[in-house]
Amino acid sequence: MRIWLTCLLLLLPWASTASADLGKLEYFTEEYPPYNFSDEQGQPTGLAVELLQMVWKNSGVAPQPIRILPWARGYYLLTQKPNVVLFSTARTQAREDLFKWVCPIGYSEYILLGRKAQNITLTAFDQMSQYKISAVRADAAEQLLLNNGMDDNNIISANRLSQGLKMLLSGRADLLATSKLAGYDAIRELKMKPEEFNVAMVLSAEQLCYAFSRQVPEREITLFQQGLTRALASEAFRKLQATYLPVR
Repeated sequence: MRIWLTCLLLLLPWASTASADLGKLEYFTEEYPPYNFSDEQGQPTGLAVELLQMVWKNSGVAPQPIRILPWARGYYLLTQKPNVVLFSTARTQAREDLFKWVCPIGYSEYILLGRKAQNITLTAFDQMSQYKISAVRADAAEQLLLNNGMDDNNIISANRLSQGLKMLLSGRADLLATSKLAGYDAIRELKMKPEEFNVAMVLSAEQLCYAFSRQVPEREITLFQQGLTRALASEAFRKLQATYLPVR
């Protein structure tokens, strides 16, 4: 018993310091409903935001500011600054060694979205370069195109998903590379009918995570992962899933 208490006392300063350090990180996200987006008052909300708040609570961290940025800007800051957390970030093979990871928030299927009237269907990656494809700059969907041999001259970069979708609607792009969930949400936001679009190809299915700058100490990653694991096992998280990801 005395040995156990001694170990616990030795661990307390470490946990306290790590908690304080988690409060020194910068938290960035984007408009990516239902995981992260702005509410009517312009404040960050969504499944990943509320899950992050649960992690802070489990880790003894006071609520922190969350900035909503265009994805390319947030991704750039993650690569350049030593204390950034960016979410919801797809954990692709190309990104694996670039950052540190705490997972999972959820999972996302990445697709090529087309207009049903065009009736485009691809059966192999080498067919992609026959088309002009819009994609959000530095997004996982864009990286998946490049990793699978897409000619970069045929990729039309967008700053936001809504911009990429408008390129598809105007005919400037033949297809849109996006996550399936976000793509169809953007369609509904623009008051379009989902049945007027089709999945031309499935690119990949990826885990969504909190991505940390490589310089963040391992003890902070461990503490954050422990807080996330507790949150994911809770009844409160199951209610979050039912709210943001209802079974259809």
